[in-house]
Amino acid sequence: MSKFFHKAFLILTVIVYLSIFISPGVFWPLGFLSFLIPILVILNLILLGIYIVKRKPMLMYPLIGVITGLPFILVTLVVNRSKSANADFTVLNFNARVFNVYAHLNQDYKSSKDMIKWASNDDADIKCIQEFYNDKNSSIFNTTQRLGDNKDYNYYFKPQFTNKQGAEFGLAIFSKFRIINKGFVKLKGRKNNHAIFVDVIKGIDTLRVYNLHLESMSIDENNIVNAKKLKNTYIDLFHRLKSGIVIRANQVDQLLEHFNNSPYQIIVCGDLNELPYSYTYFTLKSKLNNAFEDGGNGFGFSYNGKLPFLRIDNQFYSDEIEVFNFETLSDVTYSDHFPIKANYRIKRKKQNNSEEN
Repeated sequence: MSKFFHKAFLILTVIVYLSIFISPGVFWPLGFLSFLIPILVILNLILLGIYIVKRKPMLMYPLIGVITGLPFILVTLVVNRSKSANADFTVLNFNARVFNVYAHLNQDYKSSKDMIKWASNDDADIKCIQEFYNDKNSSIFNTTQRLGDNKDYNYYFKPQFTNKQGAEFGLAIFSKFRIINKGFVKLKGRKNNHAIFVDVIKGIDTLRVYNLHLESMSIDENNIVNAKKLKNTYIDLFHRLKSGIVIRANQVDQLLEHFNNSPYQIIVCGDLNELPYSYTYFTLKSKLNNAFEDGGNGFGFSYNGKLPFLRIDNQFYSDEIEVFNFETLSDVTYSDHFPIKANYRIKRKKQNNSEEN
């Protein structure tokens, strides 16, 4: 391949990589460019490998492409050593898909019962659940009672809407620690997506925990994995993707302002509905640490649907907090999202010698 081709390919690679730094809310095509990032990373790695083996002088071009793409490699595949120090508390994040309440998702509500039992028995100190569903008149779906009151958890449940039967849909946070404050952040968007937070007392510290669910695509994945259906729906798919990309970019900007005004160190849990090669992800990463990157191992794929290899569920945390271990619970398959769980400790400031003496 010619030198011109390699230069052009490298320029394209760098432009695509830089697209994550400009909000799709300003220029929406950049959101689509970010979809090319993993493809370009892989192609540069393949070219570099071939040219090293064949000792081609052109290897400098894919080498630059790999080096500039290193941040994307590091958010894709991580290797962390297990830390021996004891964590202070554990946080669970889970998109429960309304506990499979819809009849087509299970027969006789078996998976619903199993999922609710699992969620209520999990021993995490803090549980953030998206697509939460509660029906106080149901012996199966009286979930605030079963996860909260019956298990001695304090909780904040913010319904997004209530149906004609009185059942509620929304976001919930359950905490073994005392909740001293709670709040709701209404996000801009076409859906009822929003964020909630609680301030909890952990020992001598106060911690703010956010639970968020960013704008959904509202895409039928069957239309993507089926080539015939994709051919008939690609225009609608494009408009849904475009709208979702722009809205989530605006939502994360809105949330970042709220995070910056927090008087306490924070942990952010949620379903981003966004890959880790996006403006949304890297905007959060610019201000917070990612628990998977710092405490996980492997790829951490969190979506349990027909579109494999997606990591869209995340936990982020402040610098004043330390993560020890992060795990994607891929054996818990009740929902179309795997739960994710991380162990944390609040850092202690070192005293100077005069204070110690």
